[in-house]
Amino acid sequence: MTYDPEDNYMYAEQKIMNEVALHMSKYGGKYQDWYVGVAADAKSRLFNDHGVNETSDAWICRQCVNDGAARQIERYFIKKGCKGGPVGEEKSAMFFYAYMIQPHTRQ
Repeated sequence: MTYDPEDNYMYAEQKIMNEVALHMSKYGGKYQDWYVGVAADAKSRLFNDHGVNETSDAWICRQCVNDGAARQIERYFIKKGCKGGPVGEEKSAMFFYAYMIQPHTRQ
């Protein structure tokens, strides 16, 4: 058997996708009710830019192994039906985040 370091990335991505899907199902709604994105500073993006309430809104954030993994997870959830912006070019965007869209949040 040989070792392929890409296997670890795939495992890490799959683990995050599973955690996020479980979180989304826990808080309900359809994929279309959620917004996903990537950022270098996910908390600033969530709470300042999107207006997510840290204590009362449903949200999740995970650090990925690199920006490519974060973008892959973002593409996966957008294909599932989540809302999301265009994939940016920020090179250090190692965080994937998702939040349930509310009347007070900004997409």
